[in-house]
Amino acid sequence: MLKSFAVLSALLLSPAVMAQNAPPAPPSGGVPQPEQIFAFLDANKDGFIAKDEAQGPLVQYFANIDTDKDDKISMAELKAAMDAMRPPEPTQGGSD
Repeated sequence: MLKSFAVLSALLLSPAVMAQNAPPAPPSGGVPQPEQIFAFLDANKDGFIAKDEAQGPLVQYFANIDTDKDDKISMAELKAAMDAMRPPEPTQGGSD
């Protein structure tokens, strides 16, 4: 499943997808935050991304992100999916 999230991340953040009606990138030019993605996709502003509001690769991975299977993605579910996509922090190795 982590591989699926990695694919979702790559597709969701690809320049082609981002250039077409995408949430604005943060000032740092990095990855959009879950709040930005949510604000962009939650068309009816009910606090959830419904299947008919999903776009791009989010449509394909909707069932994986909708962990409680209520046919909508909450902010918590989107954040969890994005956290799962984040690469692990490098460990600091060294001798004392």
